[in-house]
Amino acid sequence: MVLLFGTAAVLAPVPANAQVESHWFPDVEPFRPLIATLREVQVRASFVHAERPSTEGYVGRNIEAEVAVGHRLGLVRLDDGSSSDRALTLGIEMGIFSRFFMEAAQRDLINSDFRIGLPLSIRSGLWESRITLRHVSSHLGDDYSVRFSPEFFQTVVDGDFVQTSKDGFEALLARRLGERVRLYVGGDYNFHTNEAMSRGGLRLGGEWEPVPPGEDNGQWPFLAVDVEYASFSEEVATTVVGGVGLRVNGQRFRLEARARFGSTPMGHFRDTDETFYGLGFALDL
Repeated sequence: MVLLFGTAAVLAPVPANAQVESHWFPDVEPFRPLIATLREVQVRASFVHAERPSTEGYVGRNIEAEVAVGHRLGLVRLDDGSSSDRALTLGIEMGIFSRFFMEAAQRDLINSDFRIGLPLSIRSGLWESRITLRHVSSHLGDDYSVRFSPEFFQTVVDGDFVQTSKDGFEALLARRLGERVRLYVGGDYNFHTNEAMSRGGLRLGGEWEPVPPGEDNGQWPFLAVDVEYASFSEEVATTVVGGVGLRVNGQRFRLEARARFGSTPMGHFRDTDETFYGLGFALDL
């Protein structure tokens, strides 16, 4: 209900003397990507020290690499374009999120999650909202299956394997507190899923990122926390990210330390607890 009322407030009618036009491929981004959410569409790479106690084939902690490659593109701006504090855009997003096992010479692919969606992003003053129709599917790595779970691999060969995927809506409502802090709450509901994925979930979090104004080179600290609850795992998972943001010749990126406690974000292991600590970087395209 909060999301519905918030979105309705943002979409209040424009003044009668304003002419509503469509602007293709706008350069405005009403809802900036979340920093700490692990399946947020972005470009990110990191090494992690991960432990999944209930996963067959693992003893102790393991060194793994996590790579996210994706981008969100605004397709059309739907408001009148008269103010930078008010914007409504429809876009498209595509992302791939992969985890690799680095303690074997083959660097086995453990899991890849694919996400594609149509986000409707809204900003009105200090309020932001994003509603996304999206599809997510998960694919277990073949080499990993053969090495650590031959019984599971045999179910794929025999045709008894059910692909993990979901289709649904994700909604987020955020409030900026000045230029440095953003708090958000939201969730998702999946109208199509299977027994290996959640029907829905809740999410809340906060970000502190004091980016210096202007386009000059600079650096700044940042900190972000994301807390999520998924109906499939019935557990709360927390992700904490901190580090240094930099702007060099107009390009922004972050050097980050990341920690995760709770159910793993990887689609094929959603009922598995995971703790990991990692170091990496993320690009702001």
